[in-house]
Amino acid sequence: MNNPSISPNLKPANLGNVQSSQSAQLREGQLFHGTIKQLYPGEMAEVQIGNQKLNAKLEVPLKAGDSYYFQVKATEPELQLKLVSGPHAQGESQSAKIGSLLDTLQLTKTPEMRKLVDFFMKQQIPITRESLIAGEALLKQTSPGQQQEALQSIGKLVSLKLPITPQLFHAMMGIKTKAGLQGVLDALQQAVSADSKIPSTQKTDIQTILQQIKQPLLEANGGKLLAQTLSTALDKTAPPELRFQAVQLLKSAGILPAQTSLANLPTMLAKLVNSSQNTQVQMQTVEKQVAQQTNTTSSATGQSENAPKMDAKQLLTALQQATAGATKLPVGASAELQRITQQTDLPTGVKTQLTNFLSAHSQTNESASALLAKFSETLFSVATKQMLLSQNPAQSSANSSSTSLQTGMPALLQAVLDAQGGLDKLPALVKQAMQSNAPVIQSFLAAAEAATSEELSGSTIKQAIQSVLVKLGVHYEAGLASKELHISQIQDSLKPQLVALLQEGLAGTALREAAETVVSRLNGQPLQSTESGVQQQIIMQVPLHLQGKRIEATIEWNGRMKEDGKIDPDHARVLFYLDLEALHKTVVDMQVQNKVVTLTIFNEDPTLKMLGAVLEDRLAEGLDAEGYRLSAVRFKQFQEEVNTPIKSSISADSGTQGVDFRI
Repeated sequence: MNNPSISPNLKPANLGNVQSSQSAQLREGQLFHGTIKQLYPGEMAEVQIGNQKLNAKLEVPLKAGDSYYFQVKATEPELQLKLVSGPHAQGESQSAKIGSLLDTLQLTKTPEMRKLVDFFMKQQIPITRESLIAGEALLKQTSPGQQQEALQSIGKLVSLKLPITPQLFHAMMGIKTKAGLQGVLDALQQAVSADSKIPSTQKTDIQTILQQIKQPLLEANGGKLLAQTLSTALDKTAPPELRFQAVQLLKSAGILPAQTSLANLPTMLAKLVNSSQNTQVQMQTVEKQVAQQTNTTSSATGQSENAPKMDAKQLLTALQQATAGATKLPVGASAELQRITQQTDLPTGVKTQLTNFLSAHSQTNESASALLAKFSETLFSVATKQMLLSQNPAQSSANSSSTSLQTGMPALLQAVLDAQGGLDKLPALVKQAMQSNAPVIQSFLAAAEAATSEELSGSTIKQAIQSVLVKLGVHYEAGLASKELHISQIQDSLKPQLVALLQEGLAGTALREAAETVVSRLNGQPLQSTESGVQQQIIMQVPLHLQGKRIEATIEWNGRMKEDGKIDPDHARVLFYLDLEALHKTVVDMQVQNKVVTLTIFNEDPTLKMLGAVLEDRLAEGLDAEGYRLSAVRFKQFQEEVNTPIKSSISADSGTQGVDFRI
């Protein structure tokens, strides 16, 4: 079954008719089919190849109007052509032309060889005898249903002046046939686990990256699991054994110190927040702002509309600093903390509760450490509830004073992670939970995954795709040339790890072959992508695992660049080739013209149109929020034949050959 596709841009080489550029376009030994347009003195002639014309010196006199197969004899000091076969009369059949050429080149007339020569003739791509032999061998190994994709892959290699090797051929075929990356990554993972020759650290690094690729929402699940577990541990109404297991899980993942217990949990959390480097830097900034405000304000209370905003993390740290080494909170410090509490963006009820804690403390014999524990317990309970509640990502980002912009995580929880090693602790937490046989831990994990699933949005999927592409190392070479990324960030991805593995030569045969396959498939994506002036065609393959569901996605983007070198978001054509667990093979054809979006969805399920209609308003609202307007959503089945090429929204001079649906 063929898919809707943007034409593959296999155009004739841009030979031109300028003498000085010919040597850069043609190489000695290449063969091409051309027609003599005009004869000149000195055995010179004008030869047409497709839509291009060039001037060349001929080995023997030929007749104008006839077509021949030529071989490049020399390119310097002038282009010299050798007659290979012909003349071919205008009415001569294609089969006769192919047979004549194969006889001259002394090549066998197998079906595969005939298909190959016919393809190159029609595409007007210069070839060599060696490329025909190599291409025939690969065609013989290709199933009949994939012959057309194989021809296009070989043609692409020739156009890019790359050798026709099995590795490069399969890299191209993986893109042409939309074969996903899940299979080759699974094979690599098995080969890495079974190989005993590579160093254990290298094995661990590759396995970790593969795990991150297979679980792009691992950090999101980990954040929810952290909130779920910590909420239970702080809940005094929960059974003690549940609270104990929650604390033990957090300790085993390295999020809580080993000396943490149910009794000292709030105090330990406060200490972690205070020890976070980011907290210390922010507190210094806030202290300066408070001091400046105190010196300049005319208000006796020091409050004004310009007062610096505080968050729960800074409030807790300020309290701990005020109580450090003291058995009782000083009266002046209590008043200052009440003022700071009112400046936070905490709910009104929580502010009242904290203010009451401070008032009661000043009137009783309560110790400073007990007050700190109350504050910590209350603030962390609020933070965990905030993390567990479904939120609009845009709202979370807007509230930057209490929420991390990077993770959407409450600042208190982020501070605990920062103190203990950062976001890497979240995957470790999920891993520990998955390895536990305790029913309560499994229930925590299930609840966390359910909470993440409920919040799946376009923003979440975008982050997952970006995470997978980064971990695959698709842009590894571009990253090396960029000064924005540190070399350690670039190296922490799959492609450079596998390249280093192959260069070291320590891997066994199975692992080496698996690594070569993955690297070639990753290389196939930029090789299949093309650029023609301001027009660009970008192809990416993304293996996605979203909450236990496997998705094979091939994204084919066709658009143009603006004058500033950035992608023009107003005009584009994007094809999504998806292999979904429930809907199976699905193709989404998205056309954007002046920010007006038209979608055509191909799928075999006839009920999809009815189900999709329910989500159409939501899609329109989402596009409208980004400045786009939904024009129409059409549902079609693959067997619906579309014979008329659909004109692309890209301008006619884009360098493409139009758009052809082959269903």
